Amino acid sequence: MFDLFKERYSELVDDAEAFFSCLDSLQPRSFRVNRLKSTPEHIKERFSEYGISLEQVQWYEDAFISSEPEVGATFEHFTGEVYIQELVSMLPPVVIRKELEKARFVLDACAAPGSKTTQLAAIMQNRGLIVANDISYNRIRALKFNQEKAGAANVVITNRDLRNFPKNQFEIIILDAPCSSEGTIRKNFGIPSLWSEKHINNLARMQKQLILKAFDLLSPGGTMVYSTCTFAPEENEAVLHHLLENRPAKLEKILIPHLKLSQTVAEWRGTEFNSEVKNAIRIWPHHNNTGGFFLAKVKK
Repeated sequence: MFDLFKERYSELVDDAEAFFSCLDSLQPRSFRVNRLKSTPEHIKERFSEYGISLEQVQWYEDAFISSEPEVGATFEHFTGEVYIQELVSMLPPVVIRKELEKARFVLDACAAPGSKTTQLAAIMQNRGLIVANDISYNRIRALKFNQEKAGAANVVITNRDLRNFPKNQFEIIILDAPCSSEGTIRKNFGIPSLWSEKHINNLARMQKQLILKAFDLLSPGGTMVYSTCTFAPEENEAVLHHLLENRPAKLEKILIPHLKLSQTVAEWRGTEFNSEVKNAIRIWPHHNNTGGFFLAKVKK
């Protein structure tokens, strides 16, 4: 399976040797300061007292990198002042910070375990309402725990299949879709052994259903962020192409200073994607020493 994986993605990356070498290494541990309970300045001061070295992330002032495992044993982690989270996982709320300042009704469509939900609540400073939905009841228990620990008071939790979600209108929707998780290989080395193109294609069919439903729940003029932590064009560009061909959607360009962004795939295995797809972005692990990620900002 891994040979097929390597053959497949050698076609897409700019530097296959650097890409696969990066996948063989552990990615840096990272966390986010929860502004509902603390500030970056306070955390830097406290962690300095503990002797824990930190590196503040240039493209997101609330994010830090630390190679020291003691971060998870600190009082600040126990009380919810910091939230251990992958850097690329923080991107969806980051790219809509301006919209979130005025938002009143937000949907985190596939929310568990709550990383992005609690980040949304912190950016919104507990104003407005966030509906955090997930299909898995077991995962919702983790979502509820993290919500309470973070002090995210403007969150209500629902347990629905998004495809059957009641008719509502949200100003902002985050659809961090269930995916093949190829971009998390650096923390889960078992993924290549379970990997198959059949699994990718099955997920892509579901993702196309999810993105159409999410767009239908978006209010006119609203913003949706579609994201995955995978490299597969079937789960990324092809899903956006499906949306653009079936709904009156537009994709906005994404700019994130100090973070290297890569172009999307224009064509894959005989299918040429809608030209709007070029406004989405890819994050390759070897460019920023992170996990892999795909991100699109959709307007209705």
